Amino acid sequence: MEASQAAGSLEASFRITAAPDRRGTILKYKADRGPIAYGVAVFMLRLTLWALATPLICVISVLPLAGLSVFIAPINHHHQHVNSFRAAWLNRLYDLLLALQCGVAPYGWVLHHNLGHHLHYLNQPPHESPDESHWTRADGTKMGIFAYSVHLFLHHQIDMVRVGLRHPRQFRYFLLMKLPLWGLIGVGLWLRPLETVLVFLLPALLTLFHTGWATYEHHAGLTQNDHLDASRNRDNRLYNALTGNLGLHTAHHKRPGLHWSLLPELHEKIRDQIPEEQIIKSFW
Repeated sequence: MEASQAAGSLEASFRITAAPDRRGTILKYKADRGPIAYGVAVFMLRLTLWALATPLICVISVLPLAGLSVFIAPINHHHQHVNSFRAAWLNRLYDLLLALQCGVAPYGWVLHHNLGHHLHYLNQPPHESPDESHWTRADGTKMGIFAYSVHLFLHHQIDMVRVGLRHPRQFRYFLLMKLPLWGLIGVGLWLRPLETVLVFLLPALLTLFHTGWATYEHHAGLTQNDHLDASRNRDNRLYNALTGNLGLHTAHHKRPGLHWSLLPELHEKIRDQIPEEQIIKSFW
């Protein structure tokens, strides 16, 4: 009984509640105004290039657009954990806007990441229920960052289907949202095929590969079996400003349903329980 009460008290200490003034009427959290504005602005830049730019300008724009989308990828991650809008139809439109820039289809993060990685990240191969973003090979040896990124890039769709078969409702939403996504891509390829590839598809694929590369450090080499010491944290103000507190990764895994804007408060509560060597102060 005492142990149970102590555990309950500990869990209660991890609870974070947003003040009413941080909530929105159209948005669930006012903090999402900035990320949404950024994502929409970059999307409008893409549309302008797609409609008006010459093929040469589109070629030159591939890497800059991928660079801009690097910061949309964490926005998409956060949105899939806690949808940004109160209205479901706005969330689905926003899903499409983000998917076209990041290379991850609507509900893809939900399947692979929320229902896969978050449930299994403490399990690395050869565990029978391994992490969908696993950093070890089948024999238990550690992958390098390049091998990890390539493996994730090539296998993520297969893992989404595998997880989806265990979660039919989310899998159905995933498949249904493929229709408008593929429809938009199809229209783009029909109207301006080269520009669609250069402005949307290629930068999104580069962003997707970078997402794997950037997330390798979160868990690679850590074999602990507790949320508090199984993640690396990048406790750098600029990094977390640009990624929506993605560097506060232990807090995120402790409370994956907590809005990104509230992670600093949880991080402060648990910081002294995180091994010091797993808190990185630098930006990169």
